[in-house]
Amino acid sequence: MSTFVGIDLGTTNSVVAYKNPYGRPEVIPNRDGQNILPSVIYFGSDPPAVGQEAREWARLGNDLIASFFKPHMGSPLYRLHFHGKDYSATDLSAIILKRLKEDVQIKLGQEVDRAVITVPAYFADAQRKATIQAGENAGLQVLRIINEPTAAALAYGLQKTGVEETVLIYDLGGGTFDVTVAHISPDEIAVLSTAGDHDLGGKNWDDRIATFLSEKFAAETGFDPLDDPVALNEVLVRSEQAKWTLSERSSARVPLQLGNQRKTYEITRPEFEAMTSALMDRTRRLTEEAMAEANLSWRKLTGVLLVGGSTRMPMVRQYVTEMAGQPPRTGVNVDEVVALGAAIQAAIEVGEKAGDATPQFTLAGARRISDVMSHSLGSVAVSADGSCYVNETIIGRNVPIPTENVKEFLHHTHGGKNTKMEVYLTQGESPRPLDCAILGKYVFSGIQPTAEEVIVDVGLSYDANGVVQVRAVQRDTGKALEMTVEPVPDDLSWLGLPPSDGGDVTGPGPIRIALLLDTSASMDGPPLEEAQEAARAFLDKCDFTQSEVALVSFSDMASLQCEASDNARKVRAAIDRLAADGTTNLSEALQLAREQLAQADRARYIVLLTDGYPDSGESALEEAAKAREEGIEIVAIGTGDADQDYLRKLASTDAGSIFARSGELVSTFGHIARVIAGGGRGLRTIT
Repeated sequence: MSTFVGIDLGTTNSVVAYKNPYGRPEVIPNRDGQNILPSVIYFGSDPPAVGQEAREWARLGNDLIASFFKPHMGSPLYRLHFHGKDYSATDLSAIILKRLKEDVQIKLGQEVDRAVITVPAYFADAQRKATIQAGENAGLQVLRIINEPTAAALAYGLQKTGVEETVLIYDLGGGTFDVTVAHISPDEIAVLSTAGDHDLGGKNWDDRIATFLSEKFAAETGFDPLDDPVALNEVLVRSEQAKWTLSERSSARVPLQLGNQRKTYEITRPEFEAMTSALMDRTRRLTEEAMAEANLSWRKLTGVLLVGGSTRMPMVRQYVTEMAGQPPRTGVNVDEVVALGAAIQAAIEVGEKAGDATPQFTLAGARRISDVMSHSLGSVAVSADGSCYVNETIIGRNVPIPTENVKEFLHHTHGGKNTKMEVYLTQGESPRPLDCAILGKYVFSGIQPTAEEVIVDVGLSYDANGVVQVRAVQRDTGKALEMTVEPVPDDLSWLGLPPSDGGDVTGPGPIRIALLLDTSASMDGPPLEEAQEAARAFLDKCDFTQSEVALVSFSDMASLQCEASDNARKVRAAIDRLAADGTTNLSEALQLAREQLAQADRARYIVLLTDGYPDSGESALEEAAKAREEGIEIVAIGTGDADQDYLRKLASTDAGSIFARSGELVSTFGHIARVIAGGGRGLRTIT
């Protein structure tokens, strides 16, 4: 006899639950007697140790550790190497799932062969497919993939006879953040909208404390923990402990023994909240985005549900209470609620009735889930005037799934010489393809030529798991075209060029970048905070195996905040330190940047941001001209009162001259980072 379970496969911790003999969803303790299994693997033993033992080895600084791999699900670039073997995030997740499966079988004394597995609502197609594959590799039939906030709504026990509710689910886990608005009726949970960030979670809060402690330790002892992996690991462990202490107390004492140096620091809750305010702001903006998509105000919500261990931080509960006018709902452990909901969904999937015995924990009678996808789905196309490539949306975001749509595309057969059509599938909202995820390259063949253009209907669909399906039909013949899937090219920089632009495309290689950020008095407050967030987003899109980044700030004087480095933590720490004051000395900043980019053995870029006209504007133009003569490409980004004509004079090309309104900086910097990482040709002067 076999059974089924619901699994919350988490970034930091994983949980498994089942429907017990009383019809109640129940978390199953693992072999260590704990309800939560750390998502950590130690490869220093045979077989690899999973869970708490592995986490203890990680705390000791052992390098045979795999952790925080969930955000890399579906990425072909992510690989860890242990004992002569490479492991993808899918492989590592399968090891966690197999351990959970074994623990349940030990506890229940029967085989576990089916599961519902949860994913962040913001997971895209590749990540969802990788999760299904991980489950299958662990020996499980994956009944369904369900979004974590939707699973939480199932488990929270909101349903009351004859009452309908509209709730917001705020899900802040160890490595991901989702926010979802859902309407709950006696028969259905209907997700209205969702937004999120799969690179934002409790670990980011840990990192801010770690940066703070590392800088203080380096200033007092001369030893920088950011430069030593073993020391950094100790700082990170202490930082996580301090975060949890500050959730319960007003201050935390943090002892650090690094080498032969010992220091103790005290962090107060106000200090912690100040150093992480930008992270909370990111969750606020995403929450407001989801509310706007659902056309709701806070006061129209029945309640707010908190999910994920990081929601225990007082700053989260305070934010929710202030905005909603009421405290968040309570009643279920925030670490376990997602697994409980997954168990309920698993029971529904196999046709069993869940929850009659305990309506407190289930939604009695709920048999339908209407979920949505937080990403639009489309294809790369040529713009109507033929001047550029665009992202042609076929299925919009926050449309209930499963769903499908068809869009027509014109195809030139050139007298029978071109009977194939390439479709690059996109997932994202930007009209620029390079700002979207390229899900795959699909080649449709067998097109029957005609004297005129051929109309090909491309159909896309999301299934109930949020997984994408693709098809194409030639309209005049009604014939379904044969499809083959080819690898997406590593270099997609041609998507930033005019379609008629031919020639070879140079692939990415070693890159050195100087980030120049305006910190004059006019940037004080929200403008500087947005600039810092944009700079962090830029770092997130950089491949630091190929890139070095320097940071220069400029106000009355220019300051080299961080020399060119491939250590993302050091650059991020320098970004966090920025403060606004004074005027705009761009000329001196460009001089410092040229010094950092003096080596001509790699591609070199200056990416500068300013919100006004600089002091000694002609002098700055002269420095920019010198940089361009030295082969340095300049991207000039303006905001606020920046002069757009002046930006064009600074930049290497018109494509490298960009004006961004308030709220657009993060996406703008992300776009520039992606173009540079792809070879940067769209930013270069074509000769």
